[in-house]
Amino acid sequence: MEIASSGRLRTSSTSHRAPMSKLGRQALVDGVQQELVTYLQNGTVNDRAVAQWLDITDLNIEKLDRLKRIHFCLSDGVVKFVAQLQERLRRVKTANQREREVTRGEVRGAVDWPATTRLRYADQSGDRTKFACKTPYTEYDIDQNLVLKKLLWTIHSTVEEDIAAIAYDWRADAWSDEQIAAFDRTYARNVHLSRIRDGADIRVTSRMLNTARRSRQALYTDAFTLYDRYRRLLSGAYDDPDISQLLSDTLVVPERLPRLFELFCVFRLLRGLRSQAFQLQPIETGASQLAILQDKDHTVNVYHDRTGSLSFHVPLSELDGVEADYAERVRNAQNQHQQLTKAFLGNSTTPSLFHGRPDLVIEVYDGEAKGAPEAVVLGEIKYSDRQQTFTRGLEELLKYMEFAQKDDYGYLSEQNTEVLGLLITDAVEVNDDSPAGGQVTHISAQDFLTGNVPRDWIPESI
Repeated sequence: MEIASSGRLRTSSTSHRAPMSKLGRQALVDGVQQELVTYLQNGTVNDRAVAQWLDITDLNIEKLDRLKRIHFCLSDGVVKFVAQLQERLRRVKTANQREREVTRGEVRGAVDWPATTRLRYADQSGDRTKFACKTPYTEYDIDQNLVLKKLLWTIHSTVEEDIAAIAYDWRADAWSDEQIAAFDRTYARNVHLSRIRDGADIRVTSRMLNTARRSRQALYTDAFTLYDRYRRLLSGAYDDPDISQLLSDTLVVPERLPRLFELFCVFRLLRGLRSQAFQLQPIETGASQLAILQDKDHTVNVYHDRTGSLSFHVPLSELDGVEADYAERVRNAQNQHQQLTKAFLGNSTTPSLFHGRPDLVIEVYDGEAKGAPEAVVLGEIKYSDRQQTFTRGLEELLKYMEFAQKDDYGYLSEQNTEVLGLLITDAVEVNDDSPAGGQVTHISAQDFLTGNVPRDWIPESI
């Protein structure tokens, strides 16, 4: 056992692992689902961050409710319901009603003679050409039809505005272009649907749902089942097995496994912090943190794909005083990059020596989150078992650690702030997770599953 340069006690023994394999989709889903449900239910994780993580559409979704609607419309139950819709709409239920109207000189439908007599006597002229008639008409705006139309409006608007724009093959497996076009025609042109109130104007009540639920027609009972599931999904009933299964079934597709891997890793790191007696705090709307933890002495802010209160940008002016020839060449390359980017793309850039953003920023403060952090953990997460990727991630991480700074406090490596690096990979075998004298810890995803997670990434101050 040796003392690192920072004074931290580290183990220098070499670890020996059995051969590992990459975590697949199901292992990641299983590892995420339970904690995701818990965090969402308690409001202790940033909804916007989760929406971006689980965005399987490349639509830059920031509102979780929008993502839920997309997940709902991609589910097998909704796709099957829409596929059967055209045939089922032939048996739409209606109610025969009679509307009372006053006519002059003509009779429409049955005459309501008592009402007609009262009408004539109310008029001093005693106009005998006036009639109070009961005109028959067909009522489409009955409870079960309103539930059906609201459901179809929800599906149609989501498919048209979101799902149709998805360019991946898996979208076509659920909603092909032909299916989308056929549904659009049915929704817009079906004579029965067109006579039901516009879906945007319908407010579904408990009475409407009960009527649909008790219907003898599968069209309405299925509409009730789906709309009730949709309501529960939006309301955050994550502990409901039906909703939990829906999220699991549509959580991710193969193109998005690296994102799911990041979510898996961050949730396991949060579990590690909680084991240090930290408690997750509710996240306010608009917050930039993924999560906030506190104990009686510290506040910990956790950021994903954000720099938090830190900066990782080094301006070109830092070259002043560097060897003239080298500095001039760097300036020339950066200035040309700025000019050509403007010429090619019309975009403006700011020349710099270095800029970037780590996958993970954890800031530890003594008391409230004010001033310079007491400790910072910077993390890179790579869903890879390749040593080449490990090397690239390690280089990126070391640069972040070197250039991390905070306004008014300068480079953290020159302050009293403890700066630690965390590199997480999937199944890259290393000789030592935390080499003696280093400030970087490596964690393999398999360590999260086995509980054999190195503790060196947790700042000494907590």
